[in-house]
Amino acid sequence: MSPRSVTRVLLLLVLILPATAALAQQTSYPLSVTDDSGINLVLRARPQRIVSLTLCTDEILLSLVPQGRLIGVTTYAADPAVSNVAAQAAAIPNKLDLNVEAIVALNPDLVLVASWTDAGPVQQLRDAGVPVYLFASPVSVKEVGQKILRLGLLTGEQAKAREIVDGMNARITAVVQRVSMVPADKRLTVLDYTPWGASQGVGSSWDDVIRLAGLRNGAASVTSDVLGQVPMSQEGILQINPDLLVLPGWIYNDPSGPSAFYKQVVDNPALQVVSAVKNKRVVAMQENLRSSISQYIAASVEWIAKTAYPQLFP
Repeated sequence: MSPRSVTRVLLLLVLILPATAALAQQTSYPLSVTDDSGINLVLRARPQRIVSLTLCTDEILLSLVPQGRLIGVTTYAADPAVSNVAAQAAAIPNKLDLNVEAIVALNPDLVLVASWTDAGPVQQLRDAGVPVYLFASPVSVKEVGQKILRLGLLTGEQAKAREIVDGMNARITAVVQRVSMVPADKRLTVLDYTPWGASQGVGSSWDDVIRLAGLRNGAASVTSDVLGQVPMSQEGILQINPDLLVLPGWIYNDPSGPSAFYKQVVDNPALQVVSAVKNKRVVAMQENLRSSISQYIAASVEWIAKTAYPQLFP
């Protein structure tokens, strides 16, 4: 397959959503929408007191709506180790978890909650008259774009949402065009690996990121769970023999964990025959890049592509 053909194929993976009539028009309120759990929600007016309880929606909303309309974000939003918006989030007055009383006291007119959240507190919020939208995490660049546009509809910021999606797509498309110069049979195999013995396979956002960056996912042949994760043993690493091994740059509640795990891997006698270890291509990836599922996923694609193919990004 020629580089030009590879470019065409890969570009199909990037979300280039058309500005449909529904998305191009200004949101009209009252607005009736169905959330990601299938529950109908009616917003009586343009939300002015928004609470975000997922890091993904924190990152999108801080670019999407004027800061004064966002009255609460997650506790993680201000942590630069995991958040791409730590500086912006610092100015938001409330850093929250799912505390029903605290949220109700803020009198929000829209609360965004992860779709996997315990149903009890969600129902308590709804019983208190709080408009709650259950938000499912995207697992591909295409879904990220769809989620941004959806939030643009909910908040009455459709033009801004379109601008954010276009910016994300432009950055990823630039990477795809660069890596298309790598022949299909010369593309590197990458594997991510955690201290708890897991990698990310098909059905994960990671899988989409590395394909767009011109890489092969070493875990793609292993059956994934519902979260896109696969078990990964030392024997599995030896069998896959990745060219690039990506380790976490952050481990919850363990500041020294990443460096200790890195040393454990590169010094492991059994792994010295693995290409990534032998060629010193074991890298730690910042968590705000590694786990991003907002528009900042473009930075994840850029980082892994530049790490794998530095010669293409002088």
